[in-house]
Amino acid sequence: MVTLDQAGLALRFAAETPMAHETKEIGWDAVDLQDPEQRARFTEQELEKARVRRRKVVADLQRQGLIDSQGRRIKKEMPPDMLPDSKCTLPG
Repeated sequence: MVTLDQAGLALRFAAETPMAHETKEIGWDAVDLQDPEQRARFTEQELEKARVRRRKVVADLQRQGLIDSQGRRIKKEMPPDMLPDSKCTLPG
């Protein structure tokens, strides 16, 4: 159970966080796509979110040893169950 004091502290903490002041995210439900300025801000916001996701995926793939720093696959051999002479079959 959250008391008013806890809720107030959480709101105050969020308001004092630098990110809260720097980023005013525009949601799909609030964006006016007919306004060129707002559409441009929204587009840049969504592109930045995509860049963050892409950097995370690339870092994960590099950490797993699947790609190098240039994005090229390191491991090129197929898993045993995907080789042409595999006894593995799909049901159905």
